[in-house]
Amino acid sequence: MNRKFRVRISCWIARIGRLATLASHIGFGIVACWLGGDIGAAEVRFNEDVRPILAEHCLHCHGPDEAERQGDLRLDLEAAAKAVAIVPGAPDQSLLIERLITDDSDLRMPPPETGKPLSPEQVETLRQWISAGAKYQGHWAFEPIRKPEVPSVQGEAITEIDRFVISKLEARGLRLSPAVSRPQLIRRASLDLIGLPPTWEEVLAFVGDPDPDAFARVIDRLLESPRYGERWGRHWLDIARYADTHGGAAIGFKRFPFSYTYRDYVINAFNADLPYDRFVTEQLAADQLGLAENDPALAALGFLTVGMQFRNPHDVIDDQIDVVTRGLMGLTVACARCHDHKYDPIPTADYYSLYATFASSTKPAFPPIVGTPADTPAFQAYQIELRKRQVAASNMRRDQTQVMRSRLRMQVAMYLRELAKGTPEQDLSAAFLSYRTDDLRPLVLNRWRDYLTGLPTDDPVFGPWKQLSSVAADDFAARCQELLQVWKTENGDPATFANQHALASATPKWNPRVLAAIEAQPPTSPVELADVYGKMFAELNRQWLQALLDVSLGAVEGVAVITDEDGRYEPINSAVNAQLRRHLYEPGTPTAMDDELASTLLNRTVRDNLNGKEGAIHGLQLSDAGSPPRAMVLTETVPEQPFRIFVRGNPISRGEVVEPHFLTALTSATATPSIFPDGKRRRALAESIVDPNNPLSRRVFVNWVWQQHFGRGLVRTPDDFGTRSQPPTHPELLDYLASTFLASGGSLKQLHRQIMLSQVYQQGSVENLEARNADADNKLLWRMPRRRLDLEAMRDSMLAVSGELDVAEIGGRPFELLSHPAVPRRSVYGFVNRDIVSSLASTFDVADANTCTAQRPETTVPQQTLFALNSPFIQDRAAAFAKLSVDIEDRATRVAAMYQRAYGRPPSHEERQAATEFLGDAASDAGTWDQLAHVLLASNEFIFVD
Repeated sequence: MNRKFRVRISCWIARIGRLATLASHIGFGIVACWLGGDIGAAEVRFNEDVRPILAEHCLHCHGPDEAERQGDLRLDLEAAAKAVAIVPGAPDQSLLIERLITDDSDLRMPPPETGKPLSPEQVETLRQWISAGAKYQGHWAFEPIRKPEVPSVQGEAITEIDRFVISKLEARGLRLSPAVSRPQLIRRASLDLIGLPPTWEEVLAFVGDPDPDAFARVIDRLLESPRYGERWGRHWLDIARYADTHGGAAIGFKRFPFSYTYRDYVINAFNADLPYDRFVTEQLAADQLGLAENDPALAALGFLTVGMQFRNPHDVIDDQIDVVTRGLMGLTVACARCHDHKYDPIPTADYYSLYATFASSTKPAFPPIVGTPADTPAFQAYQIELRKRQVAASNMRRDQTQVMRSRLRMQVAMYLRELAKGTPEQDLSAAFLSYRTDDLRPLVLNRWRDYLTGLPTDDPVFGPWKQLSSVAADDFAARCQELLQVWKTENGDPATFANQHALASATPKWNPRVLAAIEAQPPTSPVELADVYGKMFAELNRQWLQALLDVSLGAVEGVAVITDEDGRYEPINSAVNAQLRRHLYEPGTPTAMDDELASTLLNRTVRDNLNGKEGAIHGLQLSDAGSPPRAMVLTETVPEQPFRIFVRGNPISRGEVVEPHFLTALTSATATPSIFPDGKRRRALAESIVDPNNPLSRRVFVNWVWQQHFGRGLVRTPDDFGTRSQPPTHPELLDYLASTFLASGGSLKQLHRQIMLSQVYQQGSVENLEARNADADNKLLWRMPRRRLDLEAMRDSMLAVSGELDVAEIGGRPFELLSHPAVPRRSVYGFVNRDIVSSLASTFDVADANTCTAQRPETTVPQQTLFALNSPFIQDRAAAFAKLSVDIEDRATRVAAMYQRAYGRPPSHEERQAATEFLGDAASDAGTWDQLAHVLLASNEFIFVD
């Protein structure tokens, strides 16, 4: 049944009588509420019927998460469940049923306070399952993909896809809907593949083509159009949580200069039909594939880098883990950040194995140029200005970080004192904090802690600190004096190292200057010992800096030369002093750090000024006409230390060491996951994801493609194939598509052809009461779902019909999508702001750019109708649309031309008559024709795809 809902247009009330028939098409307010039963089942099946109940109500406390497990009971494992709670064939003797139905609130499961009791129907399902033997099944998504046998059917089936669908329909006494007309079919195909309606000429050519392969040629033509990549690239950008701003800004926002290079990469990849395994691998590890330094494919790494730029680095990595696992494999691995996954076999250790994979990579200070830029005057001017701004920033960073490091070397006492007090390890997640000179820097404190921990107890300088650190407070002073005498004795005669100004001087076992400082100011506590060390290092550094000045002045022309081993050079030449300075200046020591890290610790005023200079570089990249496109790449380095589990997600509560490897649930039960090699961890991860033996990746992808064609996937939860997912409506068809997708070499275009040439795709979207009563949710696909165009396709289609769409300009920097007058480019090139979501985007359910979106929400709200009636955008498009036919003098011919352009069909007799009546005597009035065009653009037929 074709139901359309009329919208009352108050501003046109005086003419509503003549407009009634046309207004009946107006869309943006359609609501469909279908009643009826779900698909029944002859027997209770574990994956389809039982597992969802257990996942929803039981596995939180009786599932994979060991920390949350109650009563030492696991219901996700057959042996464990049957050992405690299930007696196969005897539901009344099973503890599971007993706890579900008991009247004792202390024993009832789930506990009443959870507010999630099982329904009587769910309890009965579990009863029937146990009565039948309580057979478990492996979760369907983790089972290997096997190409199933194509079923035979009684009715006519053109393709294998049809056989899988028709066999299920016939089992329920149902059938496919009749095929749509050719004008409807080409419109459906065109909007699906390129996001634009067909021209009237294209419709006529298809309708008049008697060849049985006519539709196949239509598909091929659309797939070869550059518009195809723009349409399907936009779909993929939802998965990749693409945006042009960093996100998280409370006031204002910061833009990516080069996010568009990832968007353009995706569009080009779809147009080129890049094999899926290569497509995935480039997005995770293009930098590890041996590509040239300016290869455009490097822009693929935007998949990892274009997400929200959290201030907390752990959140950035969590976002990367989520987009890879949920977007590519349909698993909510990020749920295991703080604990084992509640429902799926994903331990916390697996999460941190992926953390180790991504944490080994960083973004370079300056990304590489994509391709070879033309040597234009604009590019030459850009290079000159860029160098100027880089030098200004580099000068300030070099000088100010040197000042900051020198101050830190005078502040050793402050950090040792905190360690002596027992100050715990600092959480460095808040790396955006600003400082004053006398502020304690958490990063430096942690560096001192780690550094001292790694030193041996016989270190000549910090050995005394290490040995005294375990001494009890009430025994500290006495024990310190005892050890001091031992150390002095072990050093022997001081005369053996008295000639400290000589370059050949040597050192004893313990640094004499340390012992002298302890003896001169005997500490009675660890805090006082910290002050002793701090005072000694401050004096040492003061002498070093003064000595540097003195020896430098000795090189001034006209000044008497002093020999290198002169006694005045003792602060420099002394091996004792050099032994101390090693702990201040040696690479890897707490106060010796590179400029990049040191710049994060600068005082606020200095840091703000440096940010301004770096911001000037960012602004040049963002807006200068000569700024070339650059790839937002990553570079991987070998980590200095192993990665560990963050216990309960706390980065300063570290547990066991983890190695980077793939998910254990997707690894052979007889083997342990292979460790990803250093320097190529992301590549190894990509290879594991696209491995033909991975049961998830291809299922997830072909399901996502099916969803774009039918509005819903064979699995209705496209980003969650875990135990809480809805099972596939057609599991054999899903595996068949996954198998043939592999056989095609991962060709998405071939997958399109396979789906679109089926009767299932080409059937109508007409209602059938009998089928609706039997299958209310159309899970069996007895009709083609009617779908509303997404915002991008709606906007682009209006521009196309109005004759304004510019398809010649492809790629490049984004334009302002909401600008007025409208920029006539395809919407995929519009600026995406994740900080400030426009009301238009939220009204029409645009994807949330803060997270991976495998399926956009579907809402029907009054604002959609208000847009249809009042938006300047649609009014301007209507005016341009009406002008296209202004030269047609015959009213009826002009009306027909407008219908043909908007809908790809001529108007019916009733529509022609209603339009004629609406135009009335004002047929020469341009405003009246604008209103007619407005109605056509705002109609259900234009906004929805049948």
